[in-house]
Amino acid sequence: MTAQRRRVIVDRDVCVGSGWCVNLAAAAFEIDPVDGKARVQASAGGTPDELEEALDSCPVSAISFAGGTE
Repeated sequence: MTAQRRRVIVDRDVCVGSGWCVNLAAAAFEIDPVDGKARVQASAGGTPDELEEALDSCPVSAISFAGGTE
């Protein structure tokens, strides 16, 4: 619910391009073909559960939410 109101952020300085976020929430994330790192393609994309799972599954904790609360 509220996860969709929060802005999803990928810290590209930290991202290692594992692709877990894309596998778990393809509507929200994509891998940049230039540098191989994740980027947000649609902050409101993906279900709240998918976004939370992507955040929790990132091996380097490069994904976060800005604004709103859980």
